[in-house]
Amino acid sequence: MTESLGQDPLTGLQQRWYVLHELERHIDLYKRYWRPFSLLVLHFDNLEWVKETFGDAAGDSALEYLATHIQMHLREADIASRCAEDEFAIIMQETDKEAAQSAGRRIADSVEGTRFKVGDASVTVKVSSVVASCPADGTEAEALLQAVGMRD
Repeated sequence: MTESLGQDPLTGLQQRWYVLHELERHIDLYKRYWRPFSLLVLHFDNLEWVKETFGDAAGDSALEYLATHIQMHLREADIASRCAEDEFAIIMQETDKEAAQSAGRRIADSVEGTRFKVGDASVTVKVSSVVASCPADGTEAEALLQAVGMRD
């Protein structure tokens, strides 16, 4: 997929509008075929610290690093996007809340368990996650976005 089709040029993940479109599509699929899914949101908790301490280029490197770890832990059917400077969202098809929470923990543990190099320093990325599942947390986009702290 090319940038013109919605990829974030820095991370290679989809952009926010794409995941919002896919969220609506997955809600329609749930309503028609009863196919549950989860929305996993990951927050890069110390991005501002990395940028203030090591500069914007280090922040970009950290974002690329986090995006790589996200992609390594997803299934082919999952849809990952960068939704804000420090926020990533993943639609996980056929995944209940518990399984999505487990995936969020795996990604956070993987990222926090390694360090990336910034000049002479070595930095740990801090990640937190929150999950909303359809139908458990709602069957409308607004309810799911609210449950994970995102706005439409």
